[in-house]
Amino acid sequence: MSSFISELRRRNVLRVAAAYALVAWIIIEAGSVLLPTFGASETTFQGYVIVVMLGFLVSLVFAWVFEITPDGVKLDKDVAREPGVARESKGLTNYAIIGLLVIALGVSITFNVTGIRNSADPSAAQIMANRRSIAVLPFSSRSVAGGNALFADGVHDDLLTKLANFGALKVISRTSVMEYRGTTKNLRQIGDELGVDTLLEGTVQRVGENVRINVQLIDAETDEHLWAKIYDRLVTDENLFSVQSEVSGQIAAALHSALIPTAEITAVSVPTENLRAYSLYQTGRDRLAERRLESIQDARQQFEEAISLDQDYAEARIALAEALVLLVINHAALPRAETFALAEQEIETALTLNPDLSSGYATLGLLKTSMWSATRIGTENLEAEAAFERALALNPNNAQAYMWFANLRDAEQRSDEAIGYYHRSMQLDPLGRIPYNNLPMLYAQRGENEYAIRLWLEAINIHPDWPVPYQLLTVHLAAMGRLDEAVAWQRMTLEKSSDADQMGNIGVGLYAEFGDLDRARELLDDLPAGHTLARFAPGFHLMLDGNYKGASETLINLVEESPEVPQFAHQIVSDISLLAGDYDNARKHMYIRNPVLQLDAELEIDRFTVRDVVKLAYILKQEGDARRSAELANRALPVVQSLPLLGIFGQGVREAQIYAILGQADDAIAALDAAVDAGYRSSTAIDQWTLAIDPFFADLRDDDRFVSILARLDALKAEMYERVLEAESTGDWAPLIALAGST
Repeated sequence: MSSFISELRRRNVLRVAAAYALVAWIIIEAGSVLLPTFGASETTFQGYVIVVMLGFLVSLVFAWVFEITPDGVKLDKDVAREPGVARESKGLTNYAIIGLLVIALGVSITFNVTGIRNSADPSAAQIMANRRSIAVLPFSSRSVAGGNALFADGVHDDLLTKLANFGALKVISRTSVMEYRGTTKNLRQIGDELGVDTLLEGTVQRVGENVRINVQLIDAETDEHLWAKIYDRLVTDENLFSVQSEVSGQIAAALHSALIPTAEITAVSVPTENLRAYSLYQTGRDRLAERRLESIQDARQQFEEAISLDQDYAEARIALAEALVLLVINHAALPRAETFALAEQEIETALTLNPDLSSGYATLGLLKTSMWSATRIGTENLEAEAAFERALALNPNNAQAYMWFANLRDAEQRSDEAIGYYHRSMQLDPLGRIPYNNLPMLYAQRGENEYAIRLWLEAINIHPDWPVPYQLLTVHLAAMGRLDEAVAWQRMTLEKSSDADQMGNIGVGLYAEFGDLDRARELLDDLPAGHTLARFAPGFHLMLDGNYKGASETLINLVEESPEVPQFAHQIVSDISLLAGDYDNARKHMYIRNPVLQLDAELEIDRFTVRDVVKLAYILKQEGDARRSAELANRALPVVQSLPLLGIFGQGVREAQIYAILGQADDAIAALDAAVDAGYRSSTAIDQWTLAIDPFFADLRDDDRFVSILARLDALKAEMYERVLEAESTGDWAPLIALAGST
């Protein structure tokens, strides 16, 4: 062993090893500083270090085989062994080592004493300068203290609000990020689902009055930690809101100073000094986001209690206004005019308290859109447009404002713009509920029915426990003539919520279409007492019995005794009154449902009015006004022909109805044949009657061609009902459910 060591010394291997170690340290030290400056990842640096270490082995082999002499590098065997040469060679090596030590010391002083290392370590702002999207995940609480979770949520909310005000950065909305509270998903998966390149996560730990907030910026693609910061603060009940605002402001400033150097971090005013009010507001928002009848009602109570504790709580007033509007337009659970007036008052008060509240203007836009779309008379649509534009100017990342703006554009029949706004909303709120349900309806309006189905299935995949996409898909399938599939999805809908609006009505219609009146009656009787349509059950029973006059009178009495019934109730009354031959009430309730029809010659016939225009043309014909009836029918015809035949907005046999009104029997029969060939099976989603009793075709009832069409339809529906009965007997609905996803 001693001879081997002596040989290593003779060949200068040990000296080379020492020299290379110094060189390697310098190279690695410099790389750790300089590589991040050029955007190199942690993985790149690891590879860099491995290469340097492999060079160590190469240097040892080189030293064993070669020797540095005054005459240059030579093979060891070719070097003369005179003592002078050996001493000179060793001296050169010693000088090299001493020089490297001096260089290493200089590097250390330069990087660590002068601060070059610190300046080269990228700040959060420098990191974000190369990124354009971020999701701020819910901050987790690591304390048992009850108020700690509230503080963590507060910092999270404040930070979201501050970041969202910068249009250059895409900030995922609270609705989507809150879906990941307590999630077990890894950060890469979350980043992919939200479509962002950066994630920010944080923890809050409280011991007594001492709070530590730890935030980390993470690369969503690689899961690498890019930046971290710890904030230690003293927090009491008195300074809680000011501290959370301070900390969120510092985090926002750290992230934004390089991205937008000239921008100022918006100071978010303390929303309330009342901790109880704040807690109620937070709970209410979570309940409101569920978008169920019972959850919105609960949220309303939470907001009202919060306001009772703090009359100046602007955010709570805006949230209350939103809840009130949604209870009217989505669930018909409150009187329309009175509720809208109350909501407008809450918005006005809130914007007086805080005129820079983006959510306030967005909710005002929702209210004005709802007021205008009911009649499409007046200028509320222009007021809504101005409100949305103001909301987005204050917060370019307001996903809800984009969504509601899309609703306005849809009501204005500006579908391209509506689709664009929906897509922008979905980018900012990838897990939001409403756009995933409204966007398919826009495509259905265009006749892209299969694509609409795929989008609703996607909505169901994202929110499998939310009943609305199930409901809309059920109605859509029924209107496409896929009645067996519609029954399967109706069952799925009722499993999610027994209060899914109109599901009882659709179910009654489906089984009536199949000719199974007993099952239709069972569905009526099974409706929960609080169901929207439970009140109409007596009238529907009479209709199923063929007593149209009795059904009409029963339902008329119901709506007159309860004037605050939902708007669609008047549509039902109008349809059944028409079936009973009561044209006065048919017209009266049609006008209540759609006041714009009274404009007469100035009436614009479009997809919103064409159904009732055709009905009005039929009524006028029955009343003897053939000229005006024909005028309306001829004006409605090209509108109907421009709209989809099938689907949730499909016109079904409406073209045939128009030809029947005009007395063009051959054209009516041809249109009926074409509709059946295309897939028409039912008017369930369109009218309150089946084709067999459709009053528009009374003059064709004895026509052999019409009878043949009815027989053909009956055979097709019988095949569908066999599949329904088989599913009921086996309990296996999966084959029928799966059909929607196989198109």
